[in-house]
Amino acid sequence: MPKSVETLLHVTRERLDRVEADIRASLSDAAALEHAAQTFAQQIYETFVDSTVLVRVYATVPFERLPVAQQKFVTDLASSKNALARLVAHTPVLSLVGTCGVDPSWCDRHHSKGHVGIPLIDTQFVEAIPMVARLLHELGVDPLWFDDPTGSFVRRLIGGFNGVFYVSDAATSKDAKGRHVIPARDFVAEHRVSTVFGMGGSYLDGTLVACIVFTREDIPRAQAEQLATLISTLKTATATLVRSGRIFVD
Repeated sequence: MPKSVETLLHVTRERLDRVEADIRASLSDAAALEHAAQTFAQQIYETFVDSTVLVRVYATVPFERLPVAQQKFVTDLASSKNALARLVAHTPVLSLVGTCGVDPSWCDRHHSKGHVGIPLIDTQFVEAIPMVARLLHELGVDPLWFDDPTGSFVRRLIGGFNGVFYVSDAATSKDAKGRHVIPARDFVAEHRVSTVFGMGGSYLDGTLVACIVFTREDIPRAQAEQLATLISTLKTATATLVRSGRIFVD
């Protein structure tokens, strides 16, 4: 018999409920958020391998709480953008905590070379990165909060719900300034990336977690919104880990 094809485009609510149950069971003994996020990314990718190119999970972590290797990456990035003087201990960094994709090097965050962490230094810095700016905006994060000198960076989602990041066509979608929302043009072309969508939400302490899915399919926004309920499973399973500061293991 031919292999059954399971795609994001055609997945039903009933099937998603089973996927959520499987993810919930696999996250029950995670020792840190990065363990749970890696499992989460891997399960989404492997379940919908016929559709997905890459799945990545990010969480905001204060710069001072990053492992040394991530701090160096973020420092170098800020320096290259002439923003090092504005990088402080409490700067939230959108940090890679889980990844899985068609390239084996995409399946371990330690192998990432260009997406380790993005410091949300201030509005100017965030707005210079089209995909991050769109992601945060669509998840309901006000970029003006990054400019708060007290460091009381509060992240809340509109109406208290999880948010959805959606790019209908990675090859052509541009922002108001005419920039490609997905700037990695070679990546998009080589892997025939079509729709990109994300799901995100905040924990009680304000930590933001977001999962971004790069897919080969043209997925309507309504379907992306249905898929985005998966983020609640990750949040619920890792709330205690985040509250206790167990983000990384190294």
